[in-house]
Amino acid sequence: MLNDDCQSLFDQFVPMARQYLDAPGVMAALELDQQCMKLYPAVAREKQNQELSNMIREFGRGLPRKEVEELRQLLQDIIAEAQAAGLSLPD
Repeated sequence: MLNDDCQSLFDQFVPMARQYLDAPGVMAALELDQQCMKLYPAVAREKQNQELSNMIREFGRGLPRKEVEELRQLLQDIIAEAQAAGLSLPD
């Protein structure tokens, strides 16, 4: 897990989150939650950004209970905060 840097984890997280929001499902939620569990501590450690880390953790914990629109808004907030922290969106 320490070999995974924030940017590579974020590059995996964004498309997974977008795919989940387009087609929610239990298996997709489990996989995305696992990705969140890797990403949020890496963000806290590497970027020293507890707010972003907490948002990512909240996103993962909201799967699949929260409404898609609520998660979609949270993802937009995560992306904005991640960009402010120096992370770039995956291609």
